[in-house]
Formats: sequence, C-alpha cells, structure tokens
Amino acid sequence: MGLELQKISGNTYIISAPTNIGVYVNNQGVILIDSGNDKEAGRQIIKLLKEKGWEIKMIINTHSNADHIGGNNYIQRRSNCRIAATQLEAAFIQNPIFEPAFLWGGFPCSTFTNKFLMATPAKITDIIPSSGKILDTDLEAIPLPGHFFEMIGVKTPDNVLFLGDALFPERIIHKYHFCFFYDLASQLQTLERLEALEAEVFVPSHGIMTKDIKNLITLNRDKIKEIISVILSLCAKPTTLHLILEGLSKKYNLTFDANQYLLISSTVKSYLAYLYEKGELEMFFSASNITWQKRSNIKG
Repeated sequence: MGLELQKISGNTYIISAPTNIGVYVNNQGVILIDSGNDKEAGRQIIKLLKEKGWEIKMIINTHSNADHIGGNNYIQRRSNCRIAATQLEAAFIQNPIFEPAFLWGGFPCSTFTNKFLMATPAKITDIIPSSGKILDTDLEAIPLPGHFFEMIGVKTPDNVLFLGDALFPERIIHKYHFCFFYDLASQLQTLERLEALEAEVFVPSHGIMTKDIKNLITLNRDKIKEIISVILSLCAKPTTLHLILEGLSKKYNLTFDANQYLLISSTVKSYLAYLYEKGELEMFFSASNITWQKRSNIKG
C-alpha cells in the first residue's frame, strides 16, 4: 500500500507509515522528521512531495534506529538535503554498523546486519543540541532520552509534537510487552517530562496522533513497573541473564526471532543495570558467569 500525506494543522503534515514521518512546510521547502524504514519509504516520500511541488531541504532524525533513518540515504542522494541529528545519534546514522554491534556486544554476524537493525549510511550535515531551536528552522528539539542515547522530540510552530519512540501504543505493549530501552532511568524521567509538556497534537512514531497522551504515559509506565516486578521475582534466588530471559518468555508467552532476541536481551540488561544502580539487585561474578539476586533476599 502506498503512503499518503495528511494535514495535521497549519504547515504540519504526517505521512502515516509503520514509522510515521513528520512533514513541515515553509517558504524554503520541506523539513522531514524522520524518513521511514527503508529505501522504498524514501522513494514514496519523494513521490508524494513532488506531486505537491515541494522540495525536501532537510531531514531531522529523532534518533538513529534503522526504522527512523532508513530513507535518509535515498532521499539525500536525490535531493542533496541536509540531515540533522544529535551528536550520539549522528554517529550511528553515519556508521549504522554501530547499532547491531552495540546490541550484540561484539562483531555482529550477518544474521544481525539486516535492514531492520542496520540502515544504509547517510551524511550528517548538522549536529544539533537535544533542546531548543533547531538550526535556522522554526522547529524546537525536546530532549526525550531513554529509548535511545540522545533521542529528541520535534515540535512545530503549529503546536504539533512528534515524539519519536518516547511512547509506544497500546497494541504494541499488549502484543510484545517489551519495548526497547537503552537507559531505563532516563526513560522514566522522559515519561515525567512528557506529563508536563503541552501540545495541541502529539504524534508517536508507531501510533496514531492524539490530543491527550496521559493514558498512554500511564500505560507505558505501568508496563515498565510490571516488568521490574517480574524480573525481581525471577531474581529471588541467584540467576543468570539466560534464565531471566527464559522466565520472561514463559511469563509473557513470547517466542523470539533473531532480531527480537537481540533487542529484548539488550533491554533486559538495561533493566538489570537500572535495578542494580537502585540497590534492588546484587551482581555476582564467578569464574564463568554473572548471576543476579534480589538484594533483600541475600542473607548475611
């Protein structure tokens, strides 16, 4: 099915897709907020905007996950547009091998160097801060770290806020339970920040636009708290990452493919790090393994 352009308000539009694309139009041309998940998304974006007589001048990436930057290379080669991102996200956009390598924790075998985890490289022309006015545009960056290193939201003058992956929709949470997080403490702080943010329309990258995100914030936070509780229960006795993953897959009736295993195992490590830093888990090293145990269950 082809992509379609929909007006939200004023000069702000959305191209609804598996990963939504924001479109802001001004006298200088079009600014995209993310670029879709692959070359085909990029091709359709260009086609849609050409039909309007609009020229792409810039892409602002909320973060560097492959499904948000997959159209960058194709669009940049055909439009010579600028691409802007925060410093850490820019490193991944220009060197997409970093994502599967980071998730795997070593040299990634070919199973993990697929388009779902590794986009085609694109040239970053502008490094932007994670907060404040974005370059010479009328757009504003909002810091929303947690899901990834330096993820941002982007707010347009029409009071529309594109949220990146700061919030996941109900259908994803109920189906998969696990959403990828790099830094759980930052994600919880981002949820608090979102409660205080005001906008006329909010656009999650993988959900439908909405005027009110309060229930969605609660849903995302409650699922994190639930998973924390499950992990702590699995760590009642000394246990390993492998056994924690096994216990979680049974609890939520999940079957992992290779990509899901990589994302979920990395996310569980982030949960373990968060609970360790909070003093709720203890970590023990043996000659060949790391074990985790709930601190209150340790005798001595």
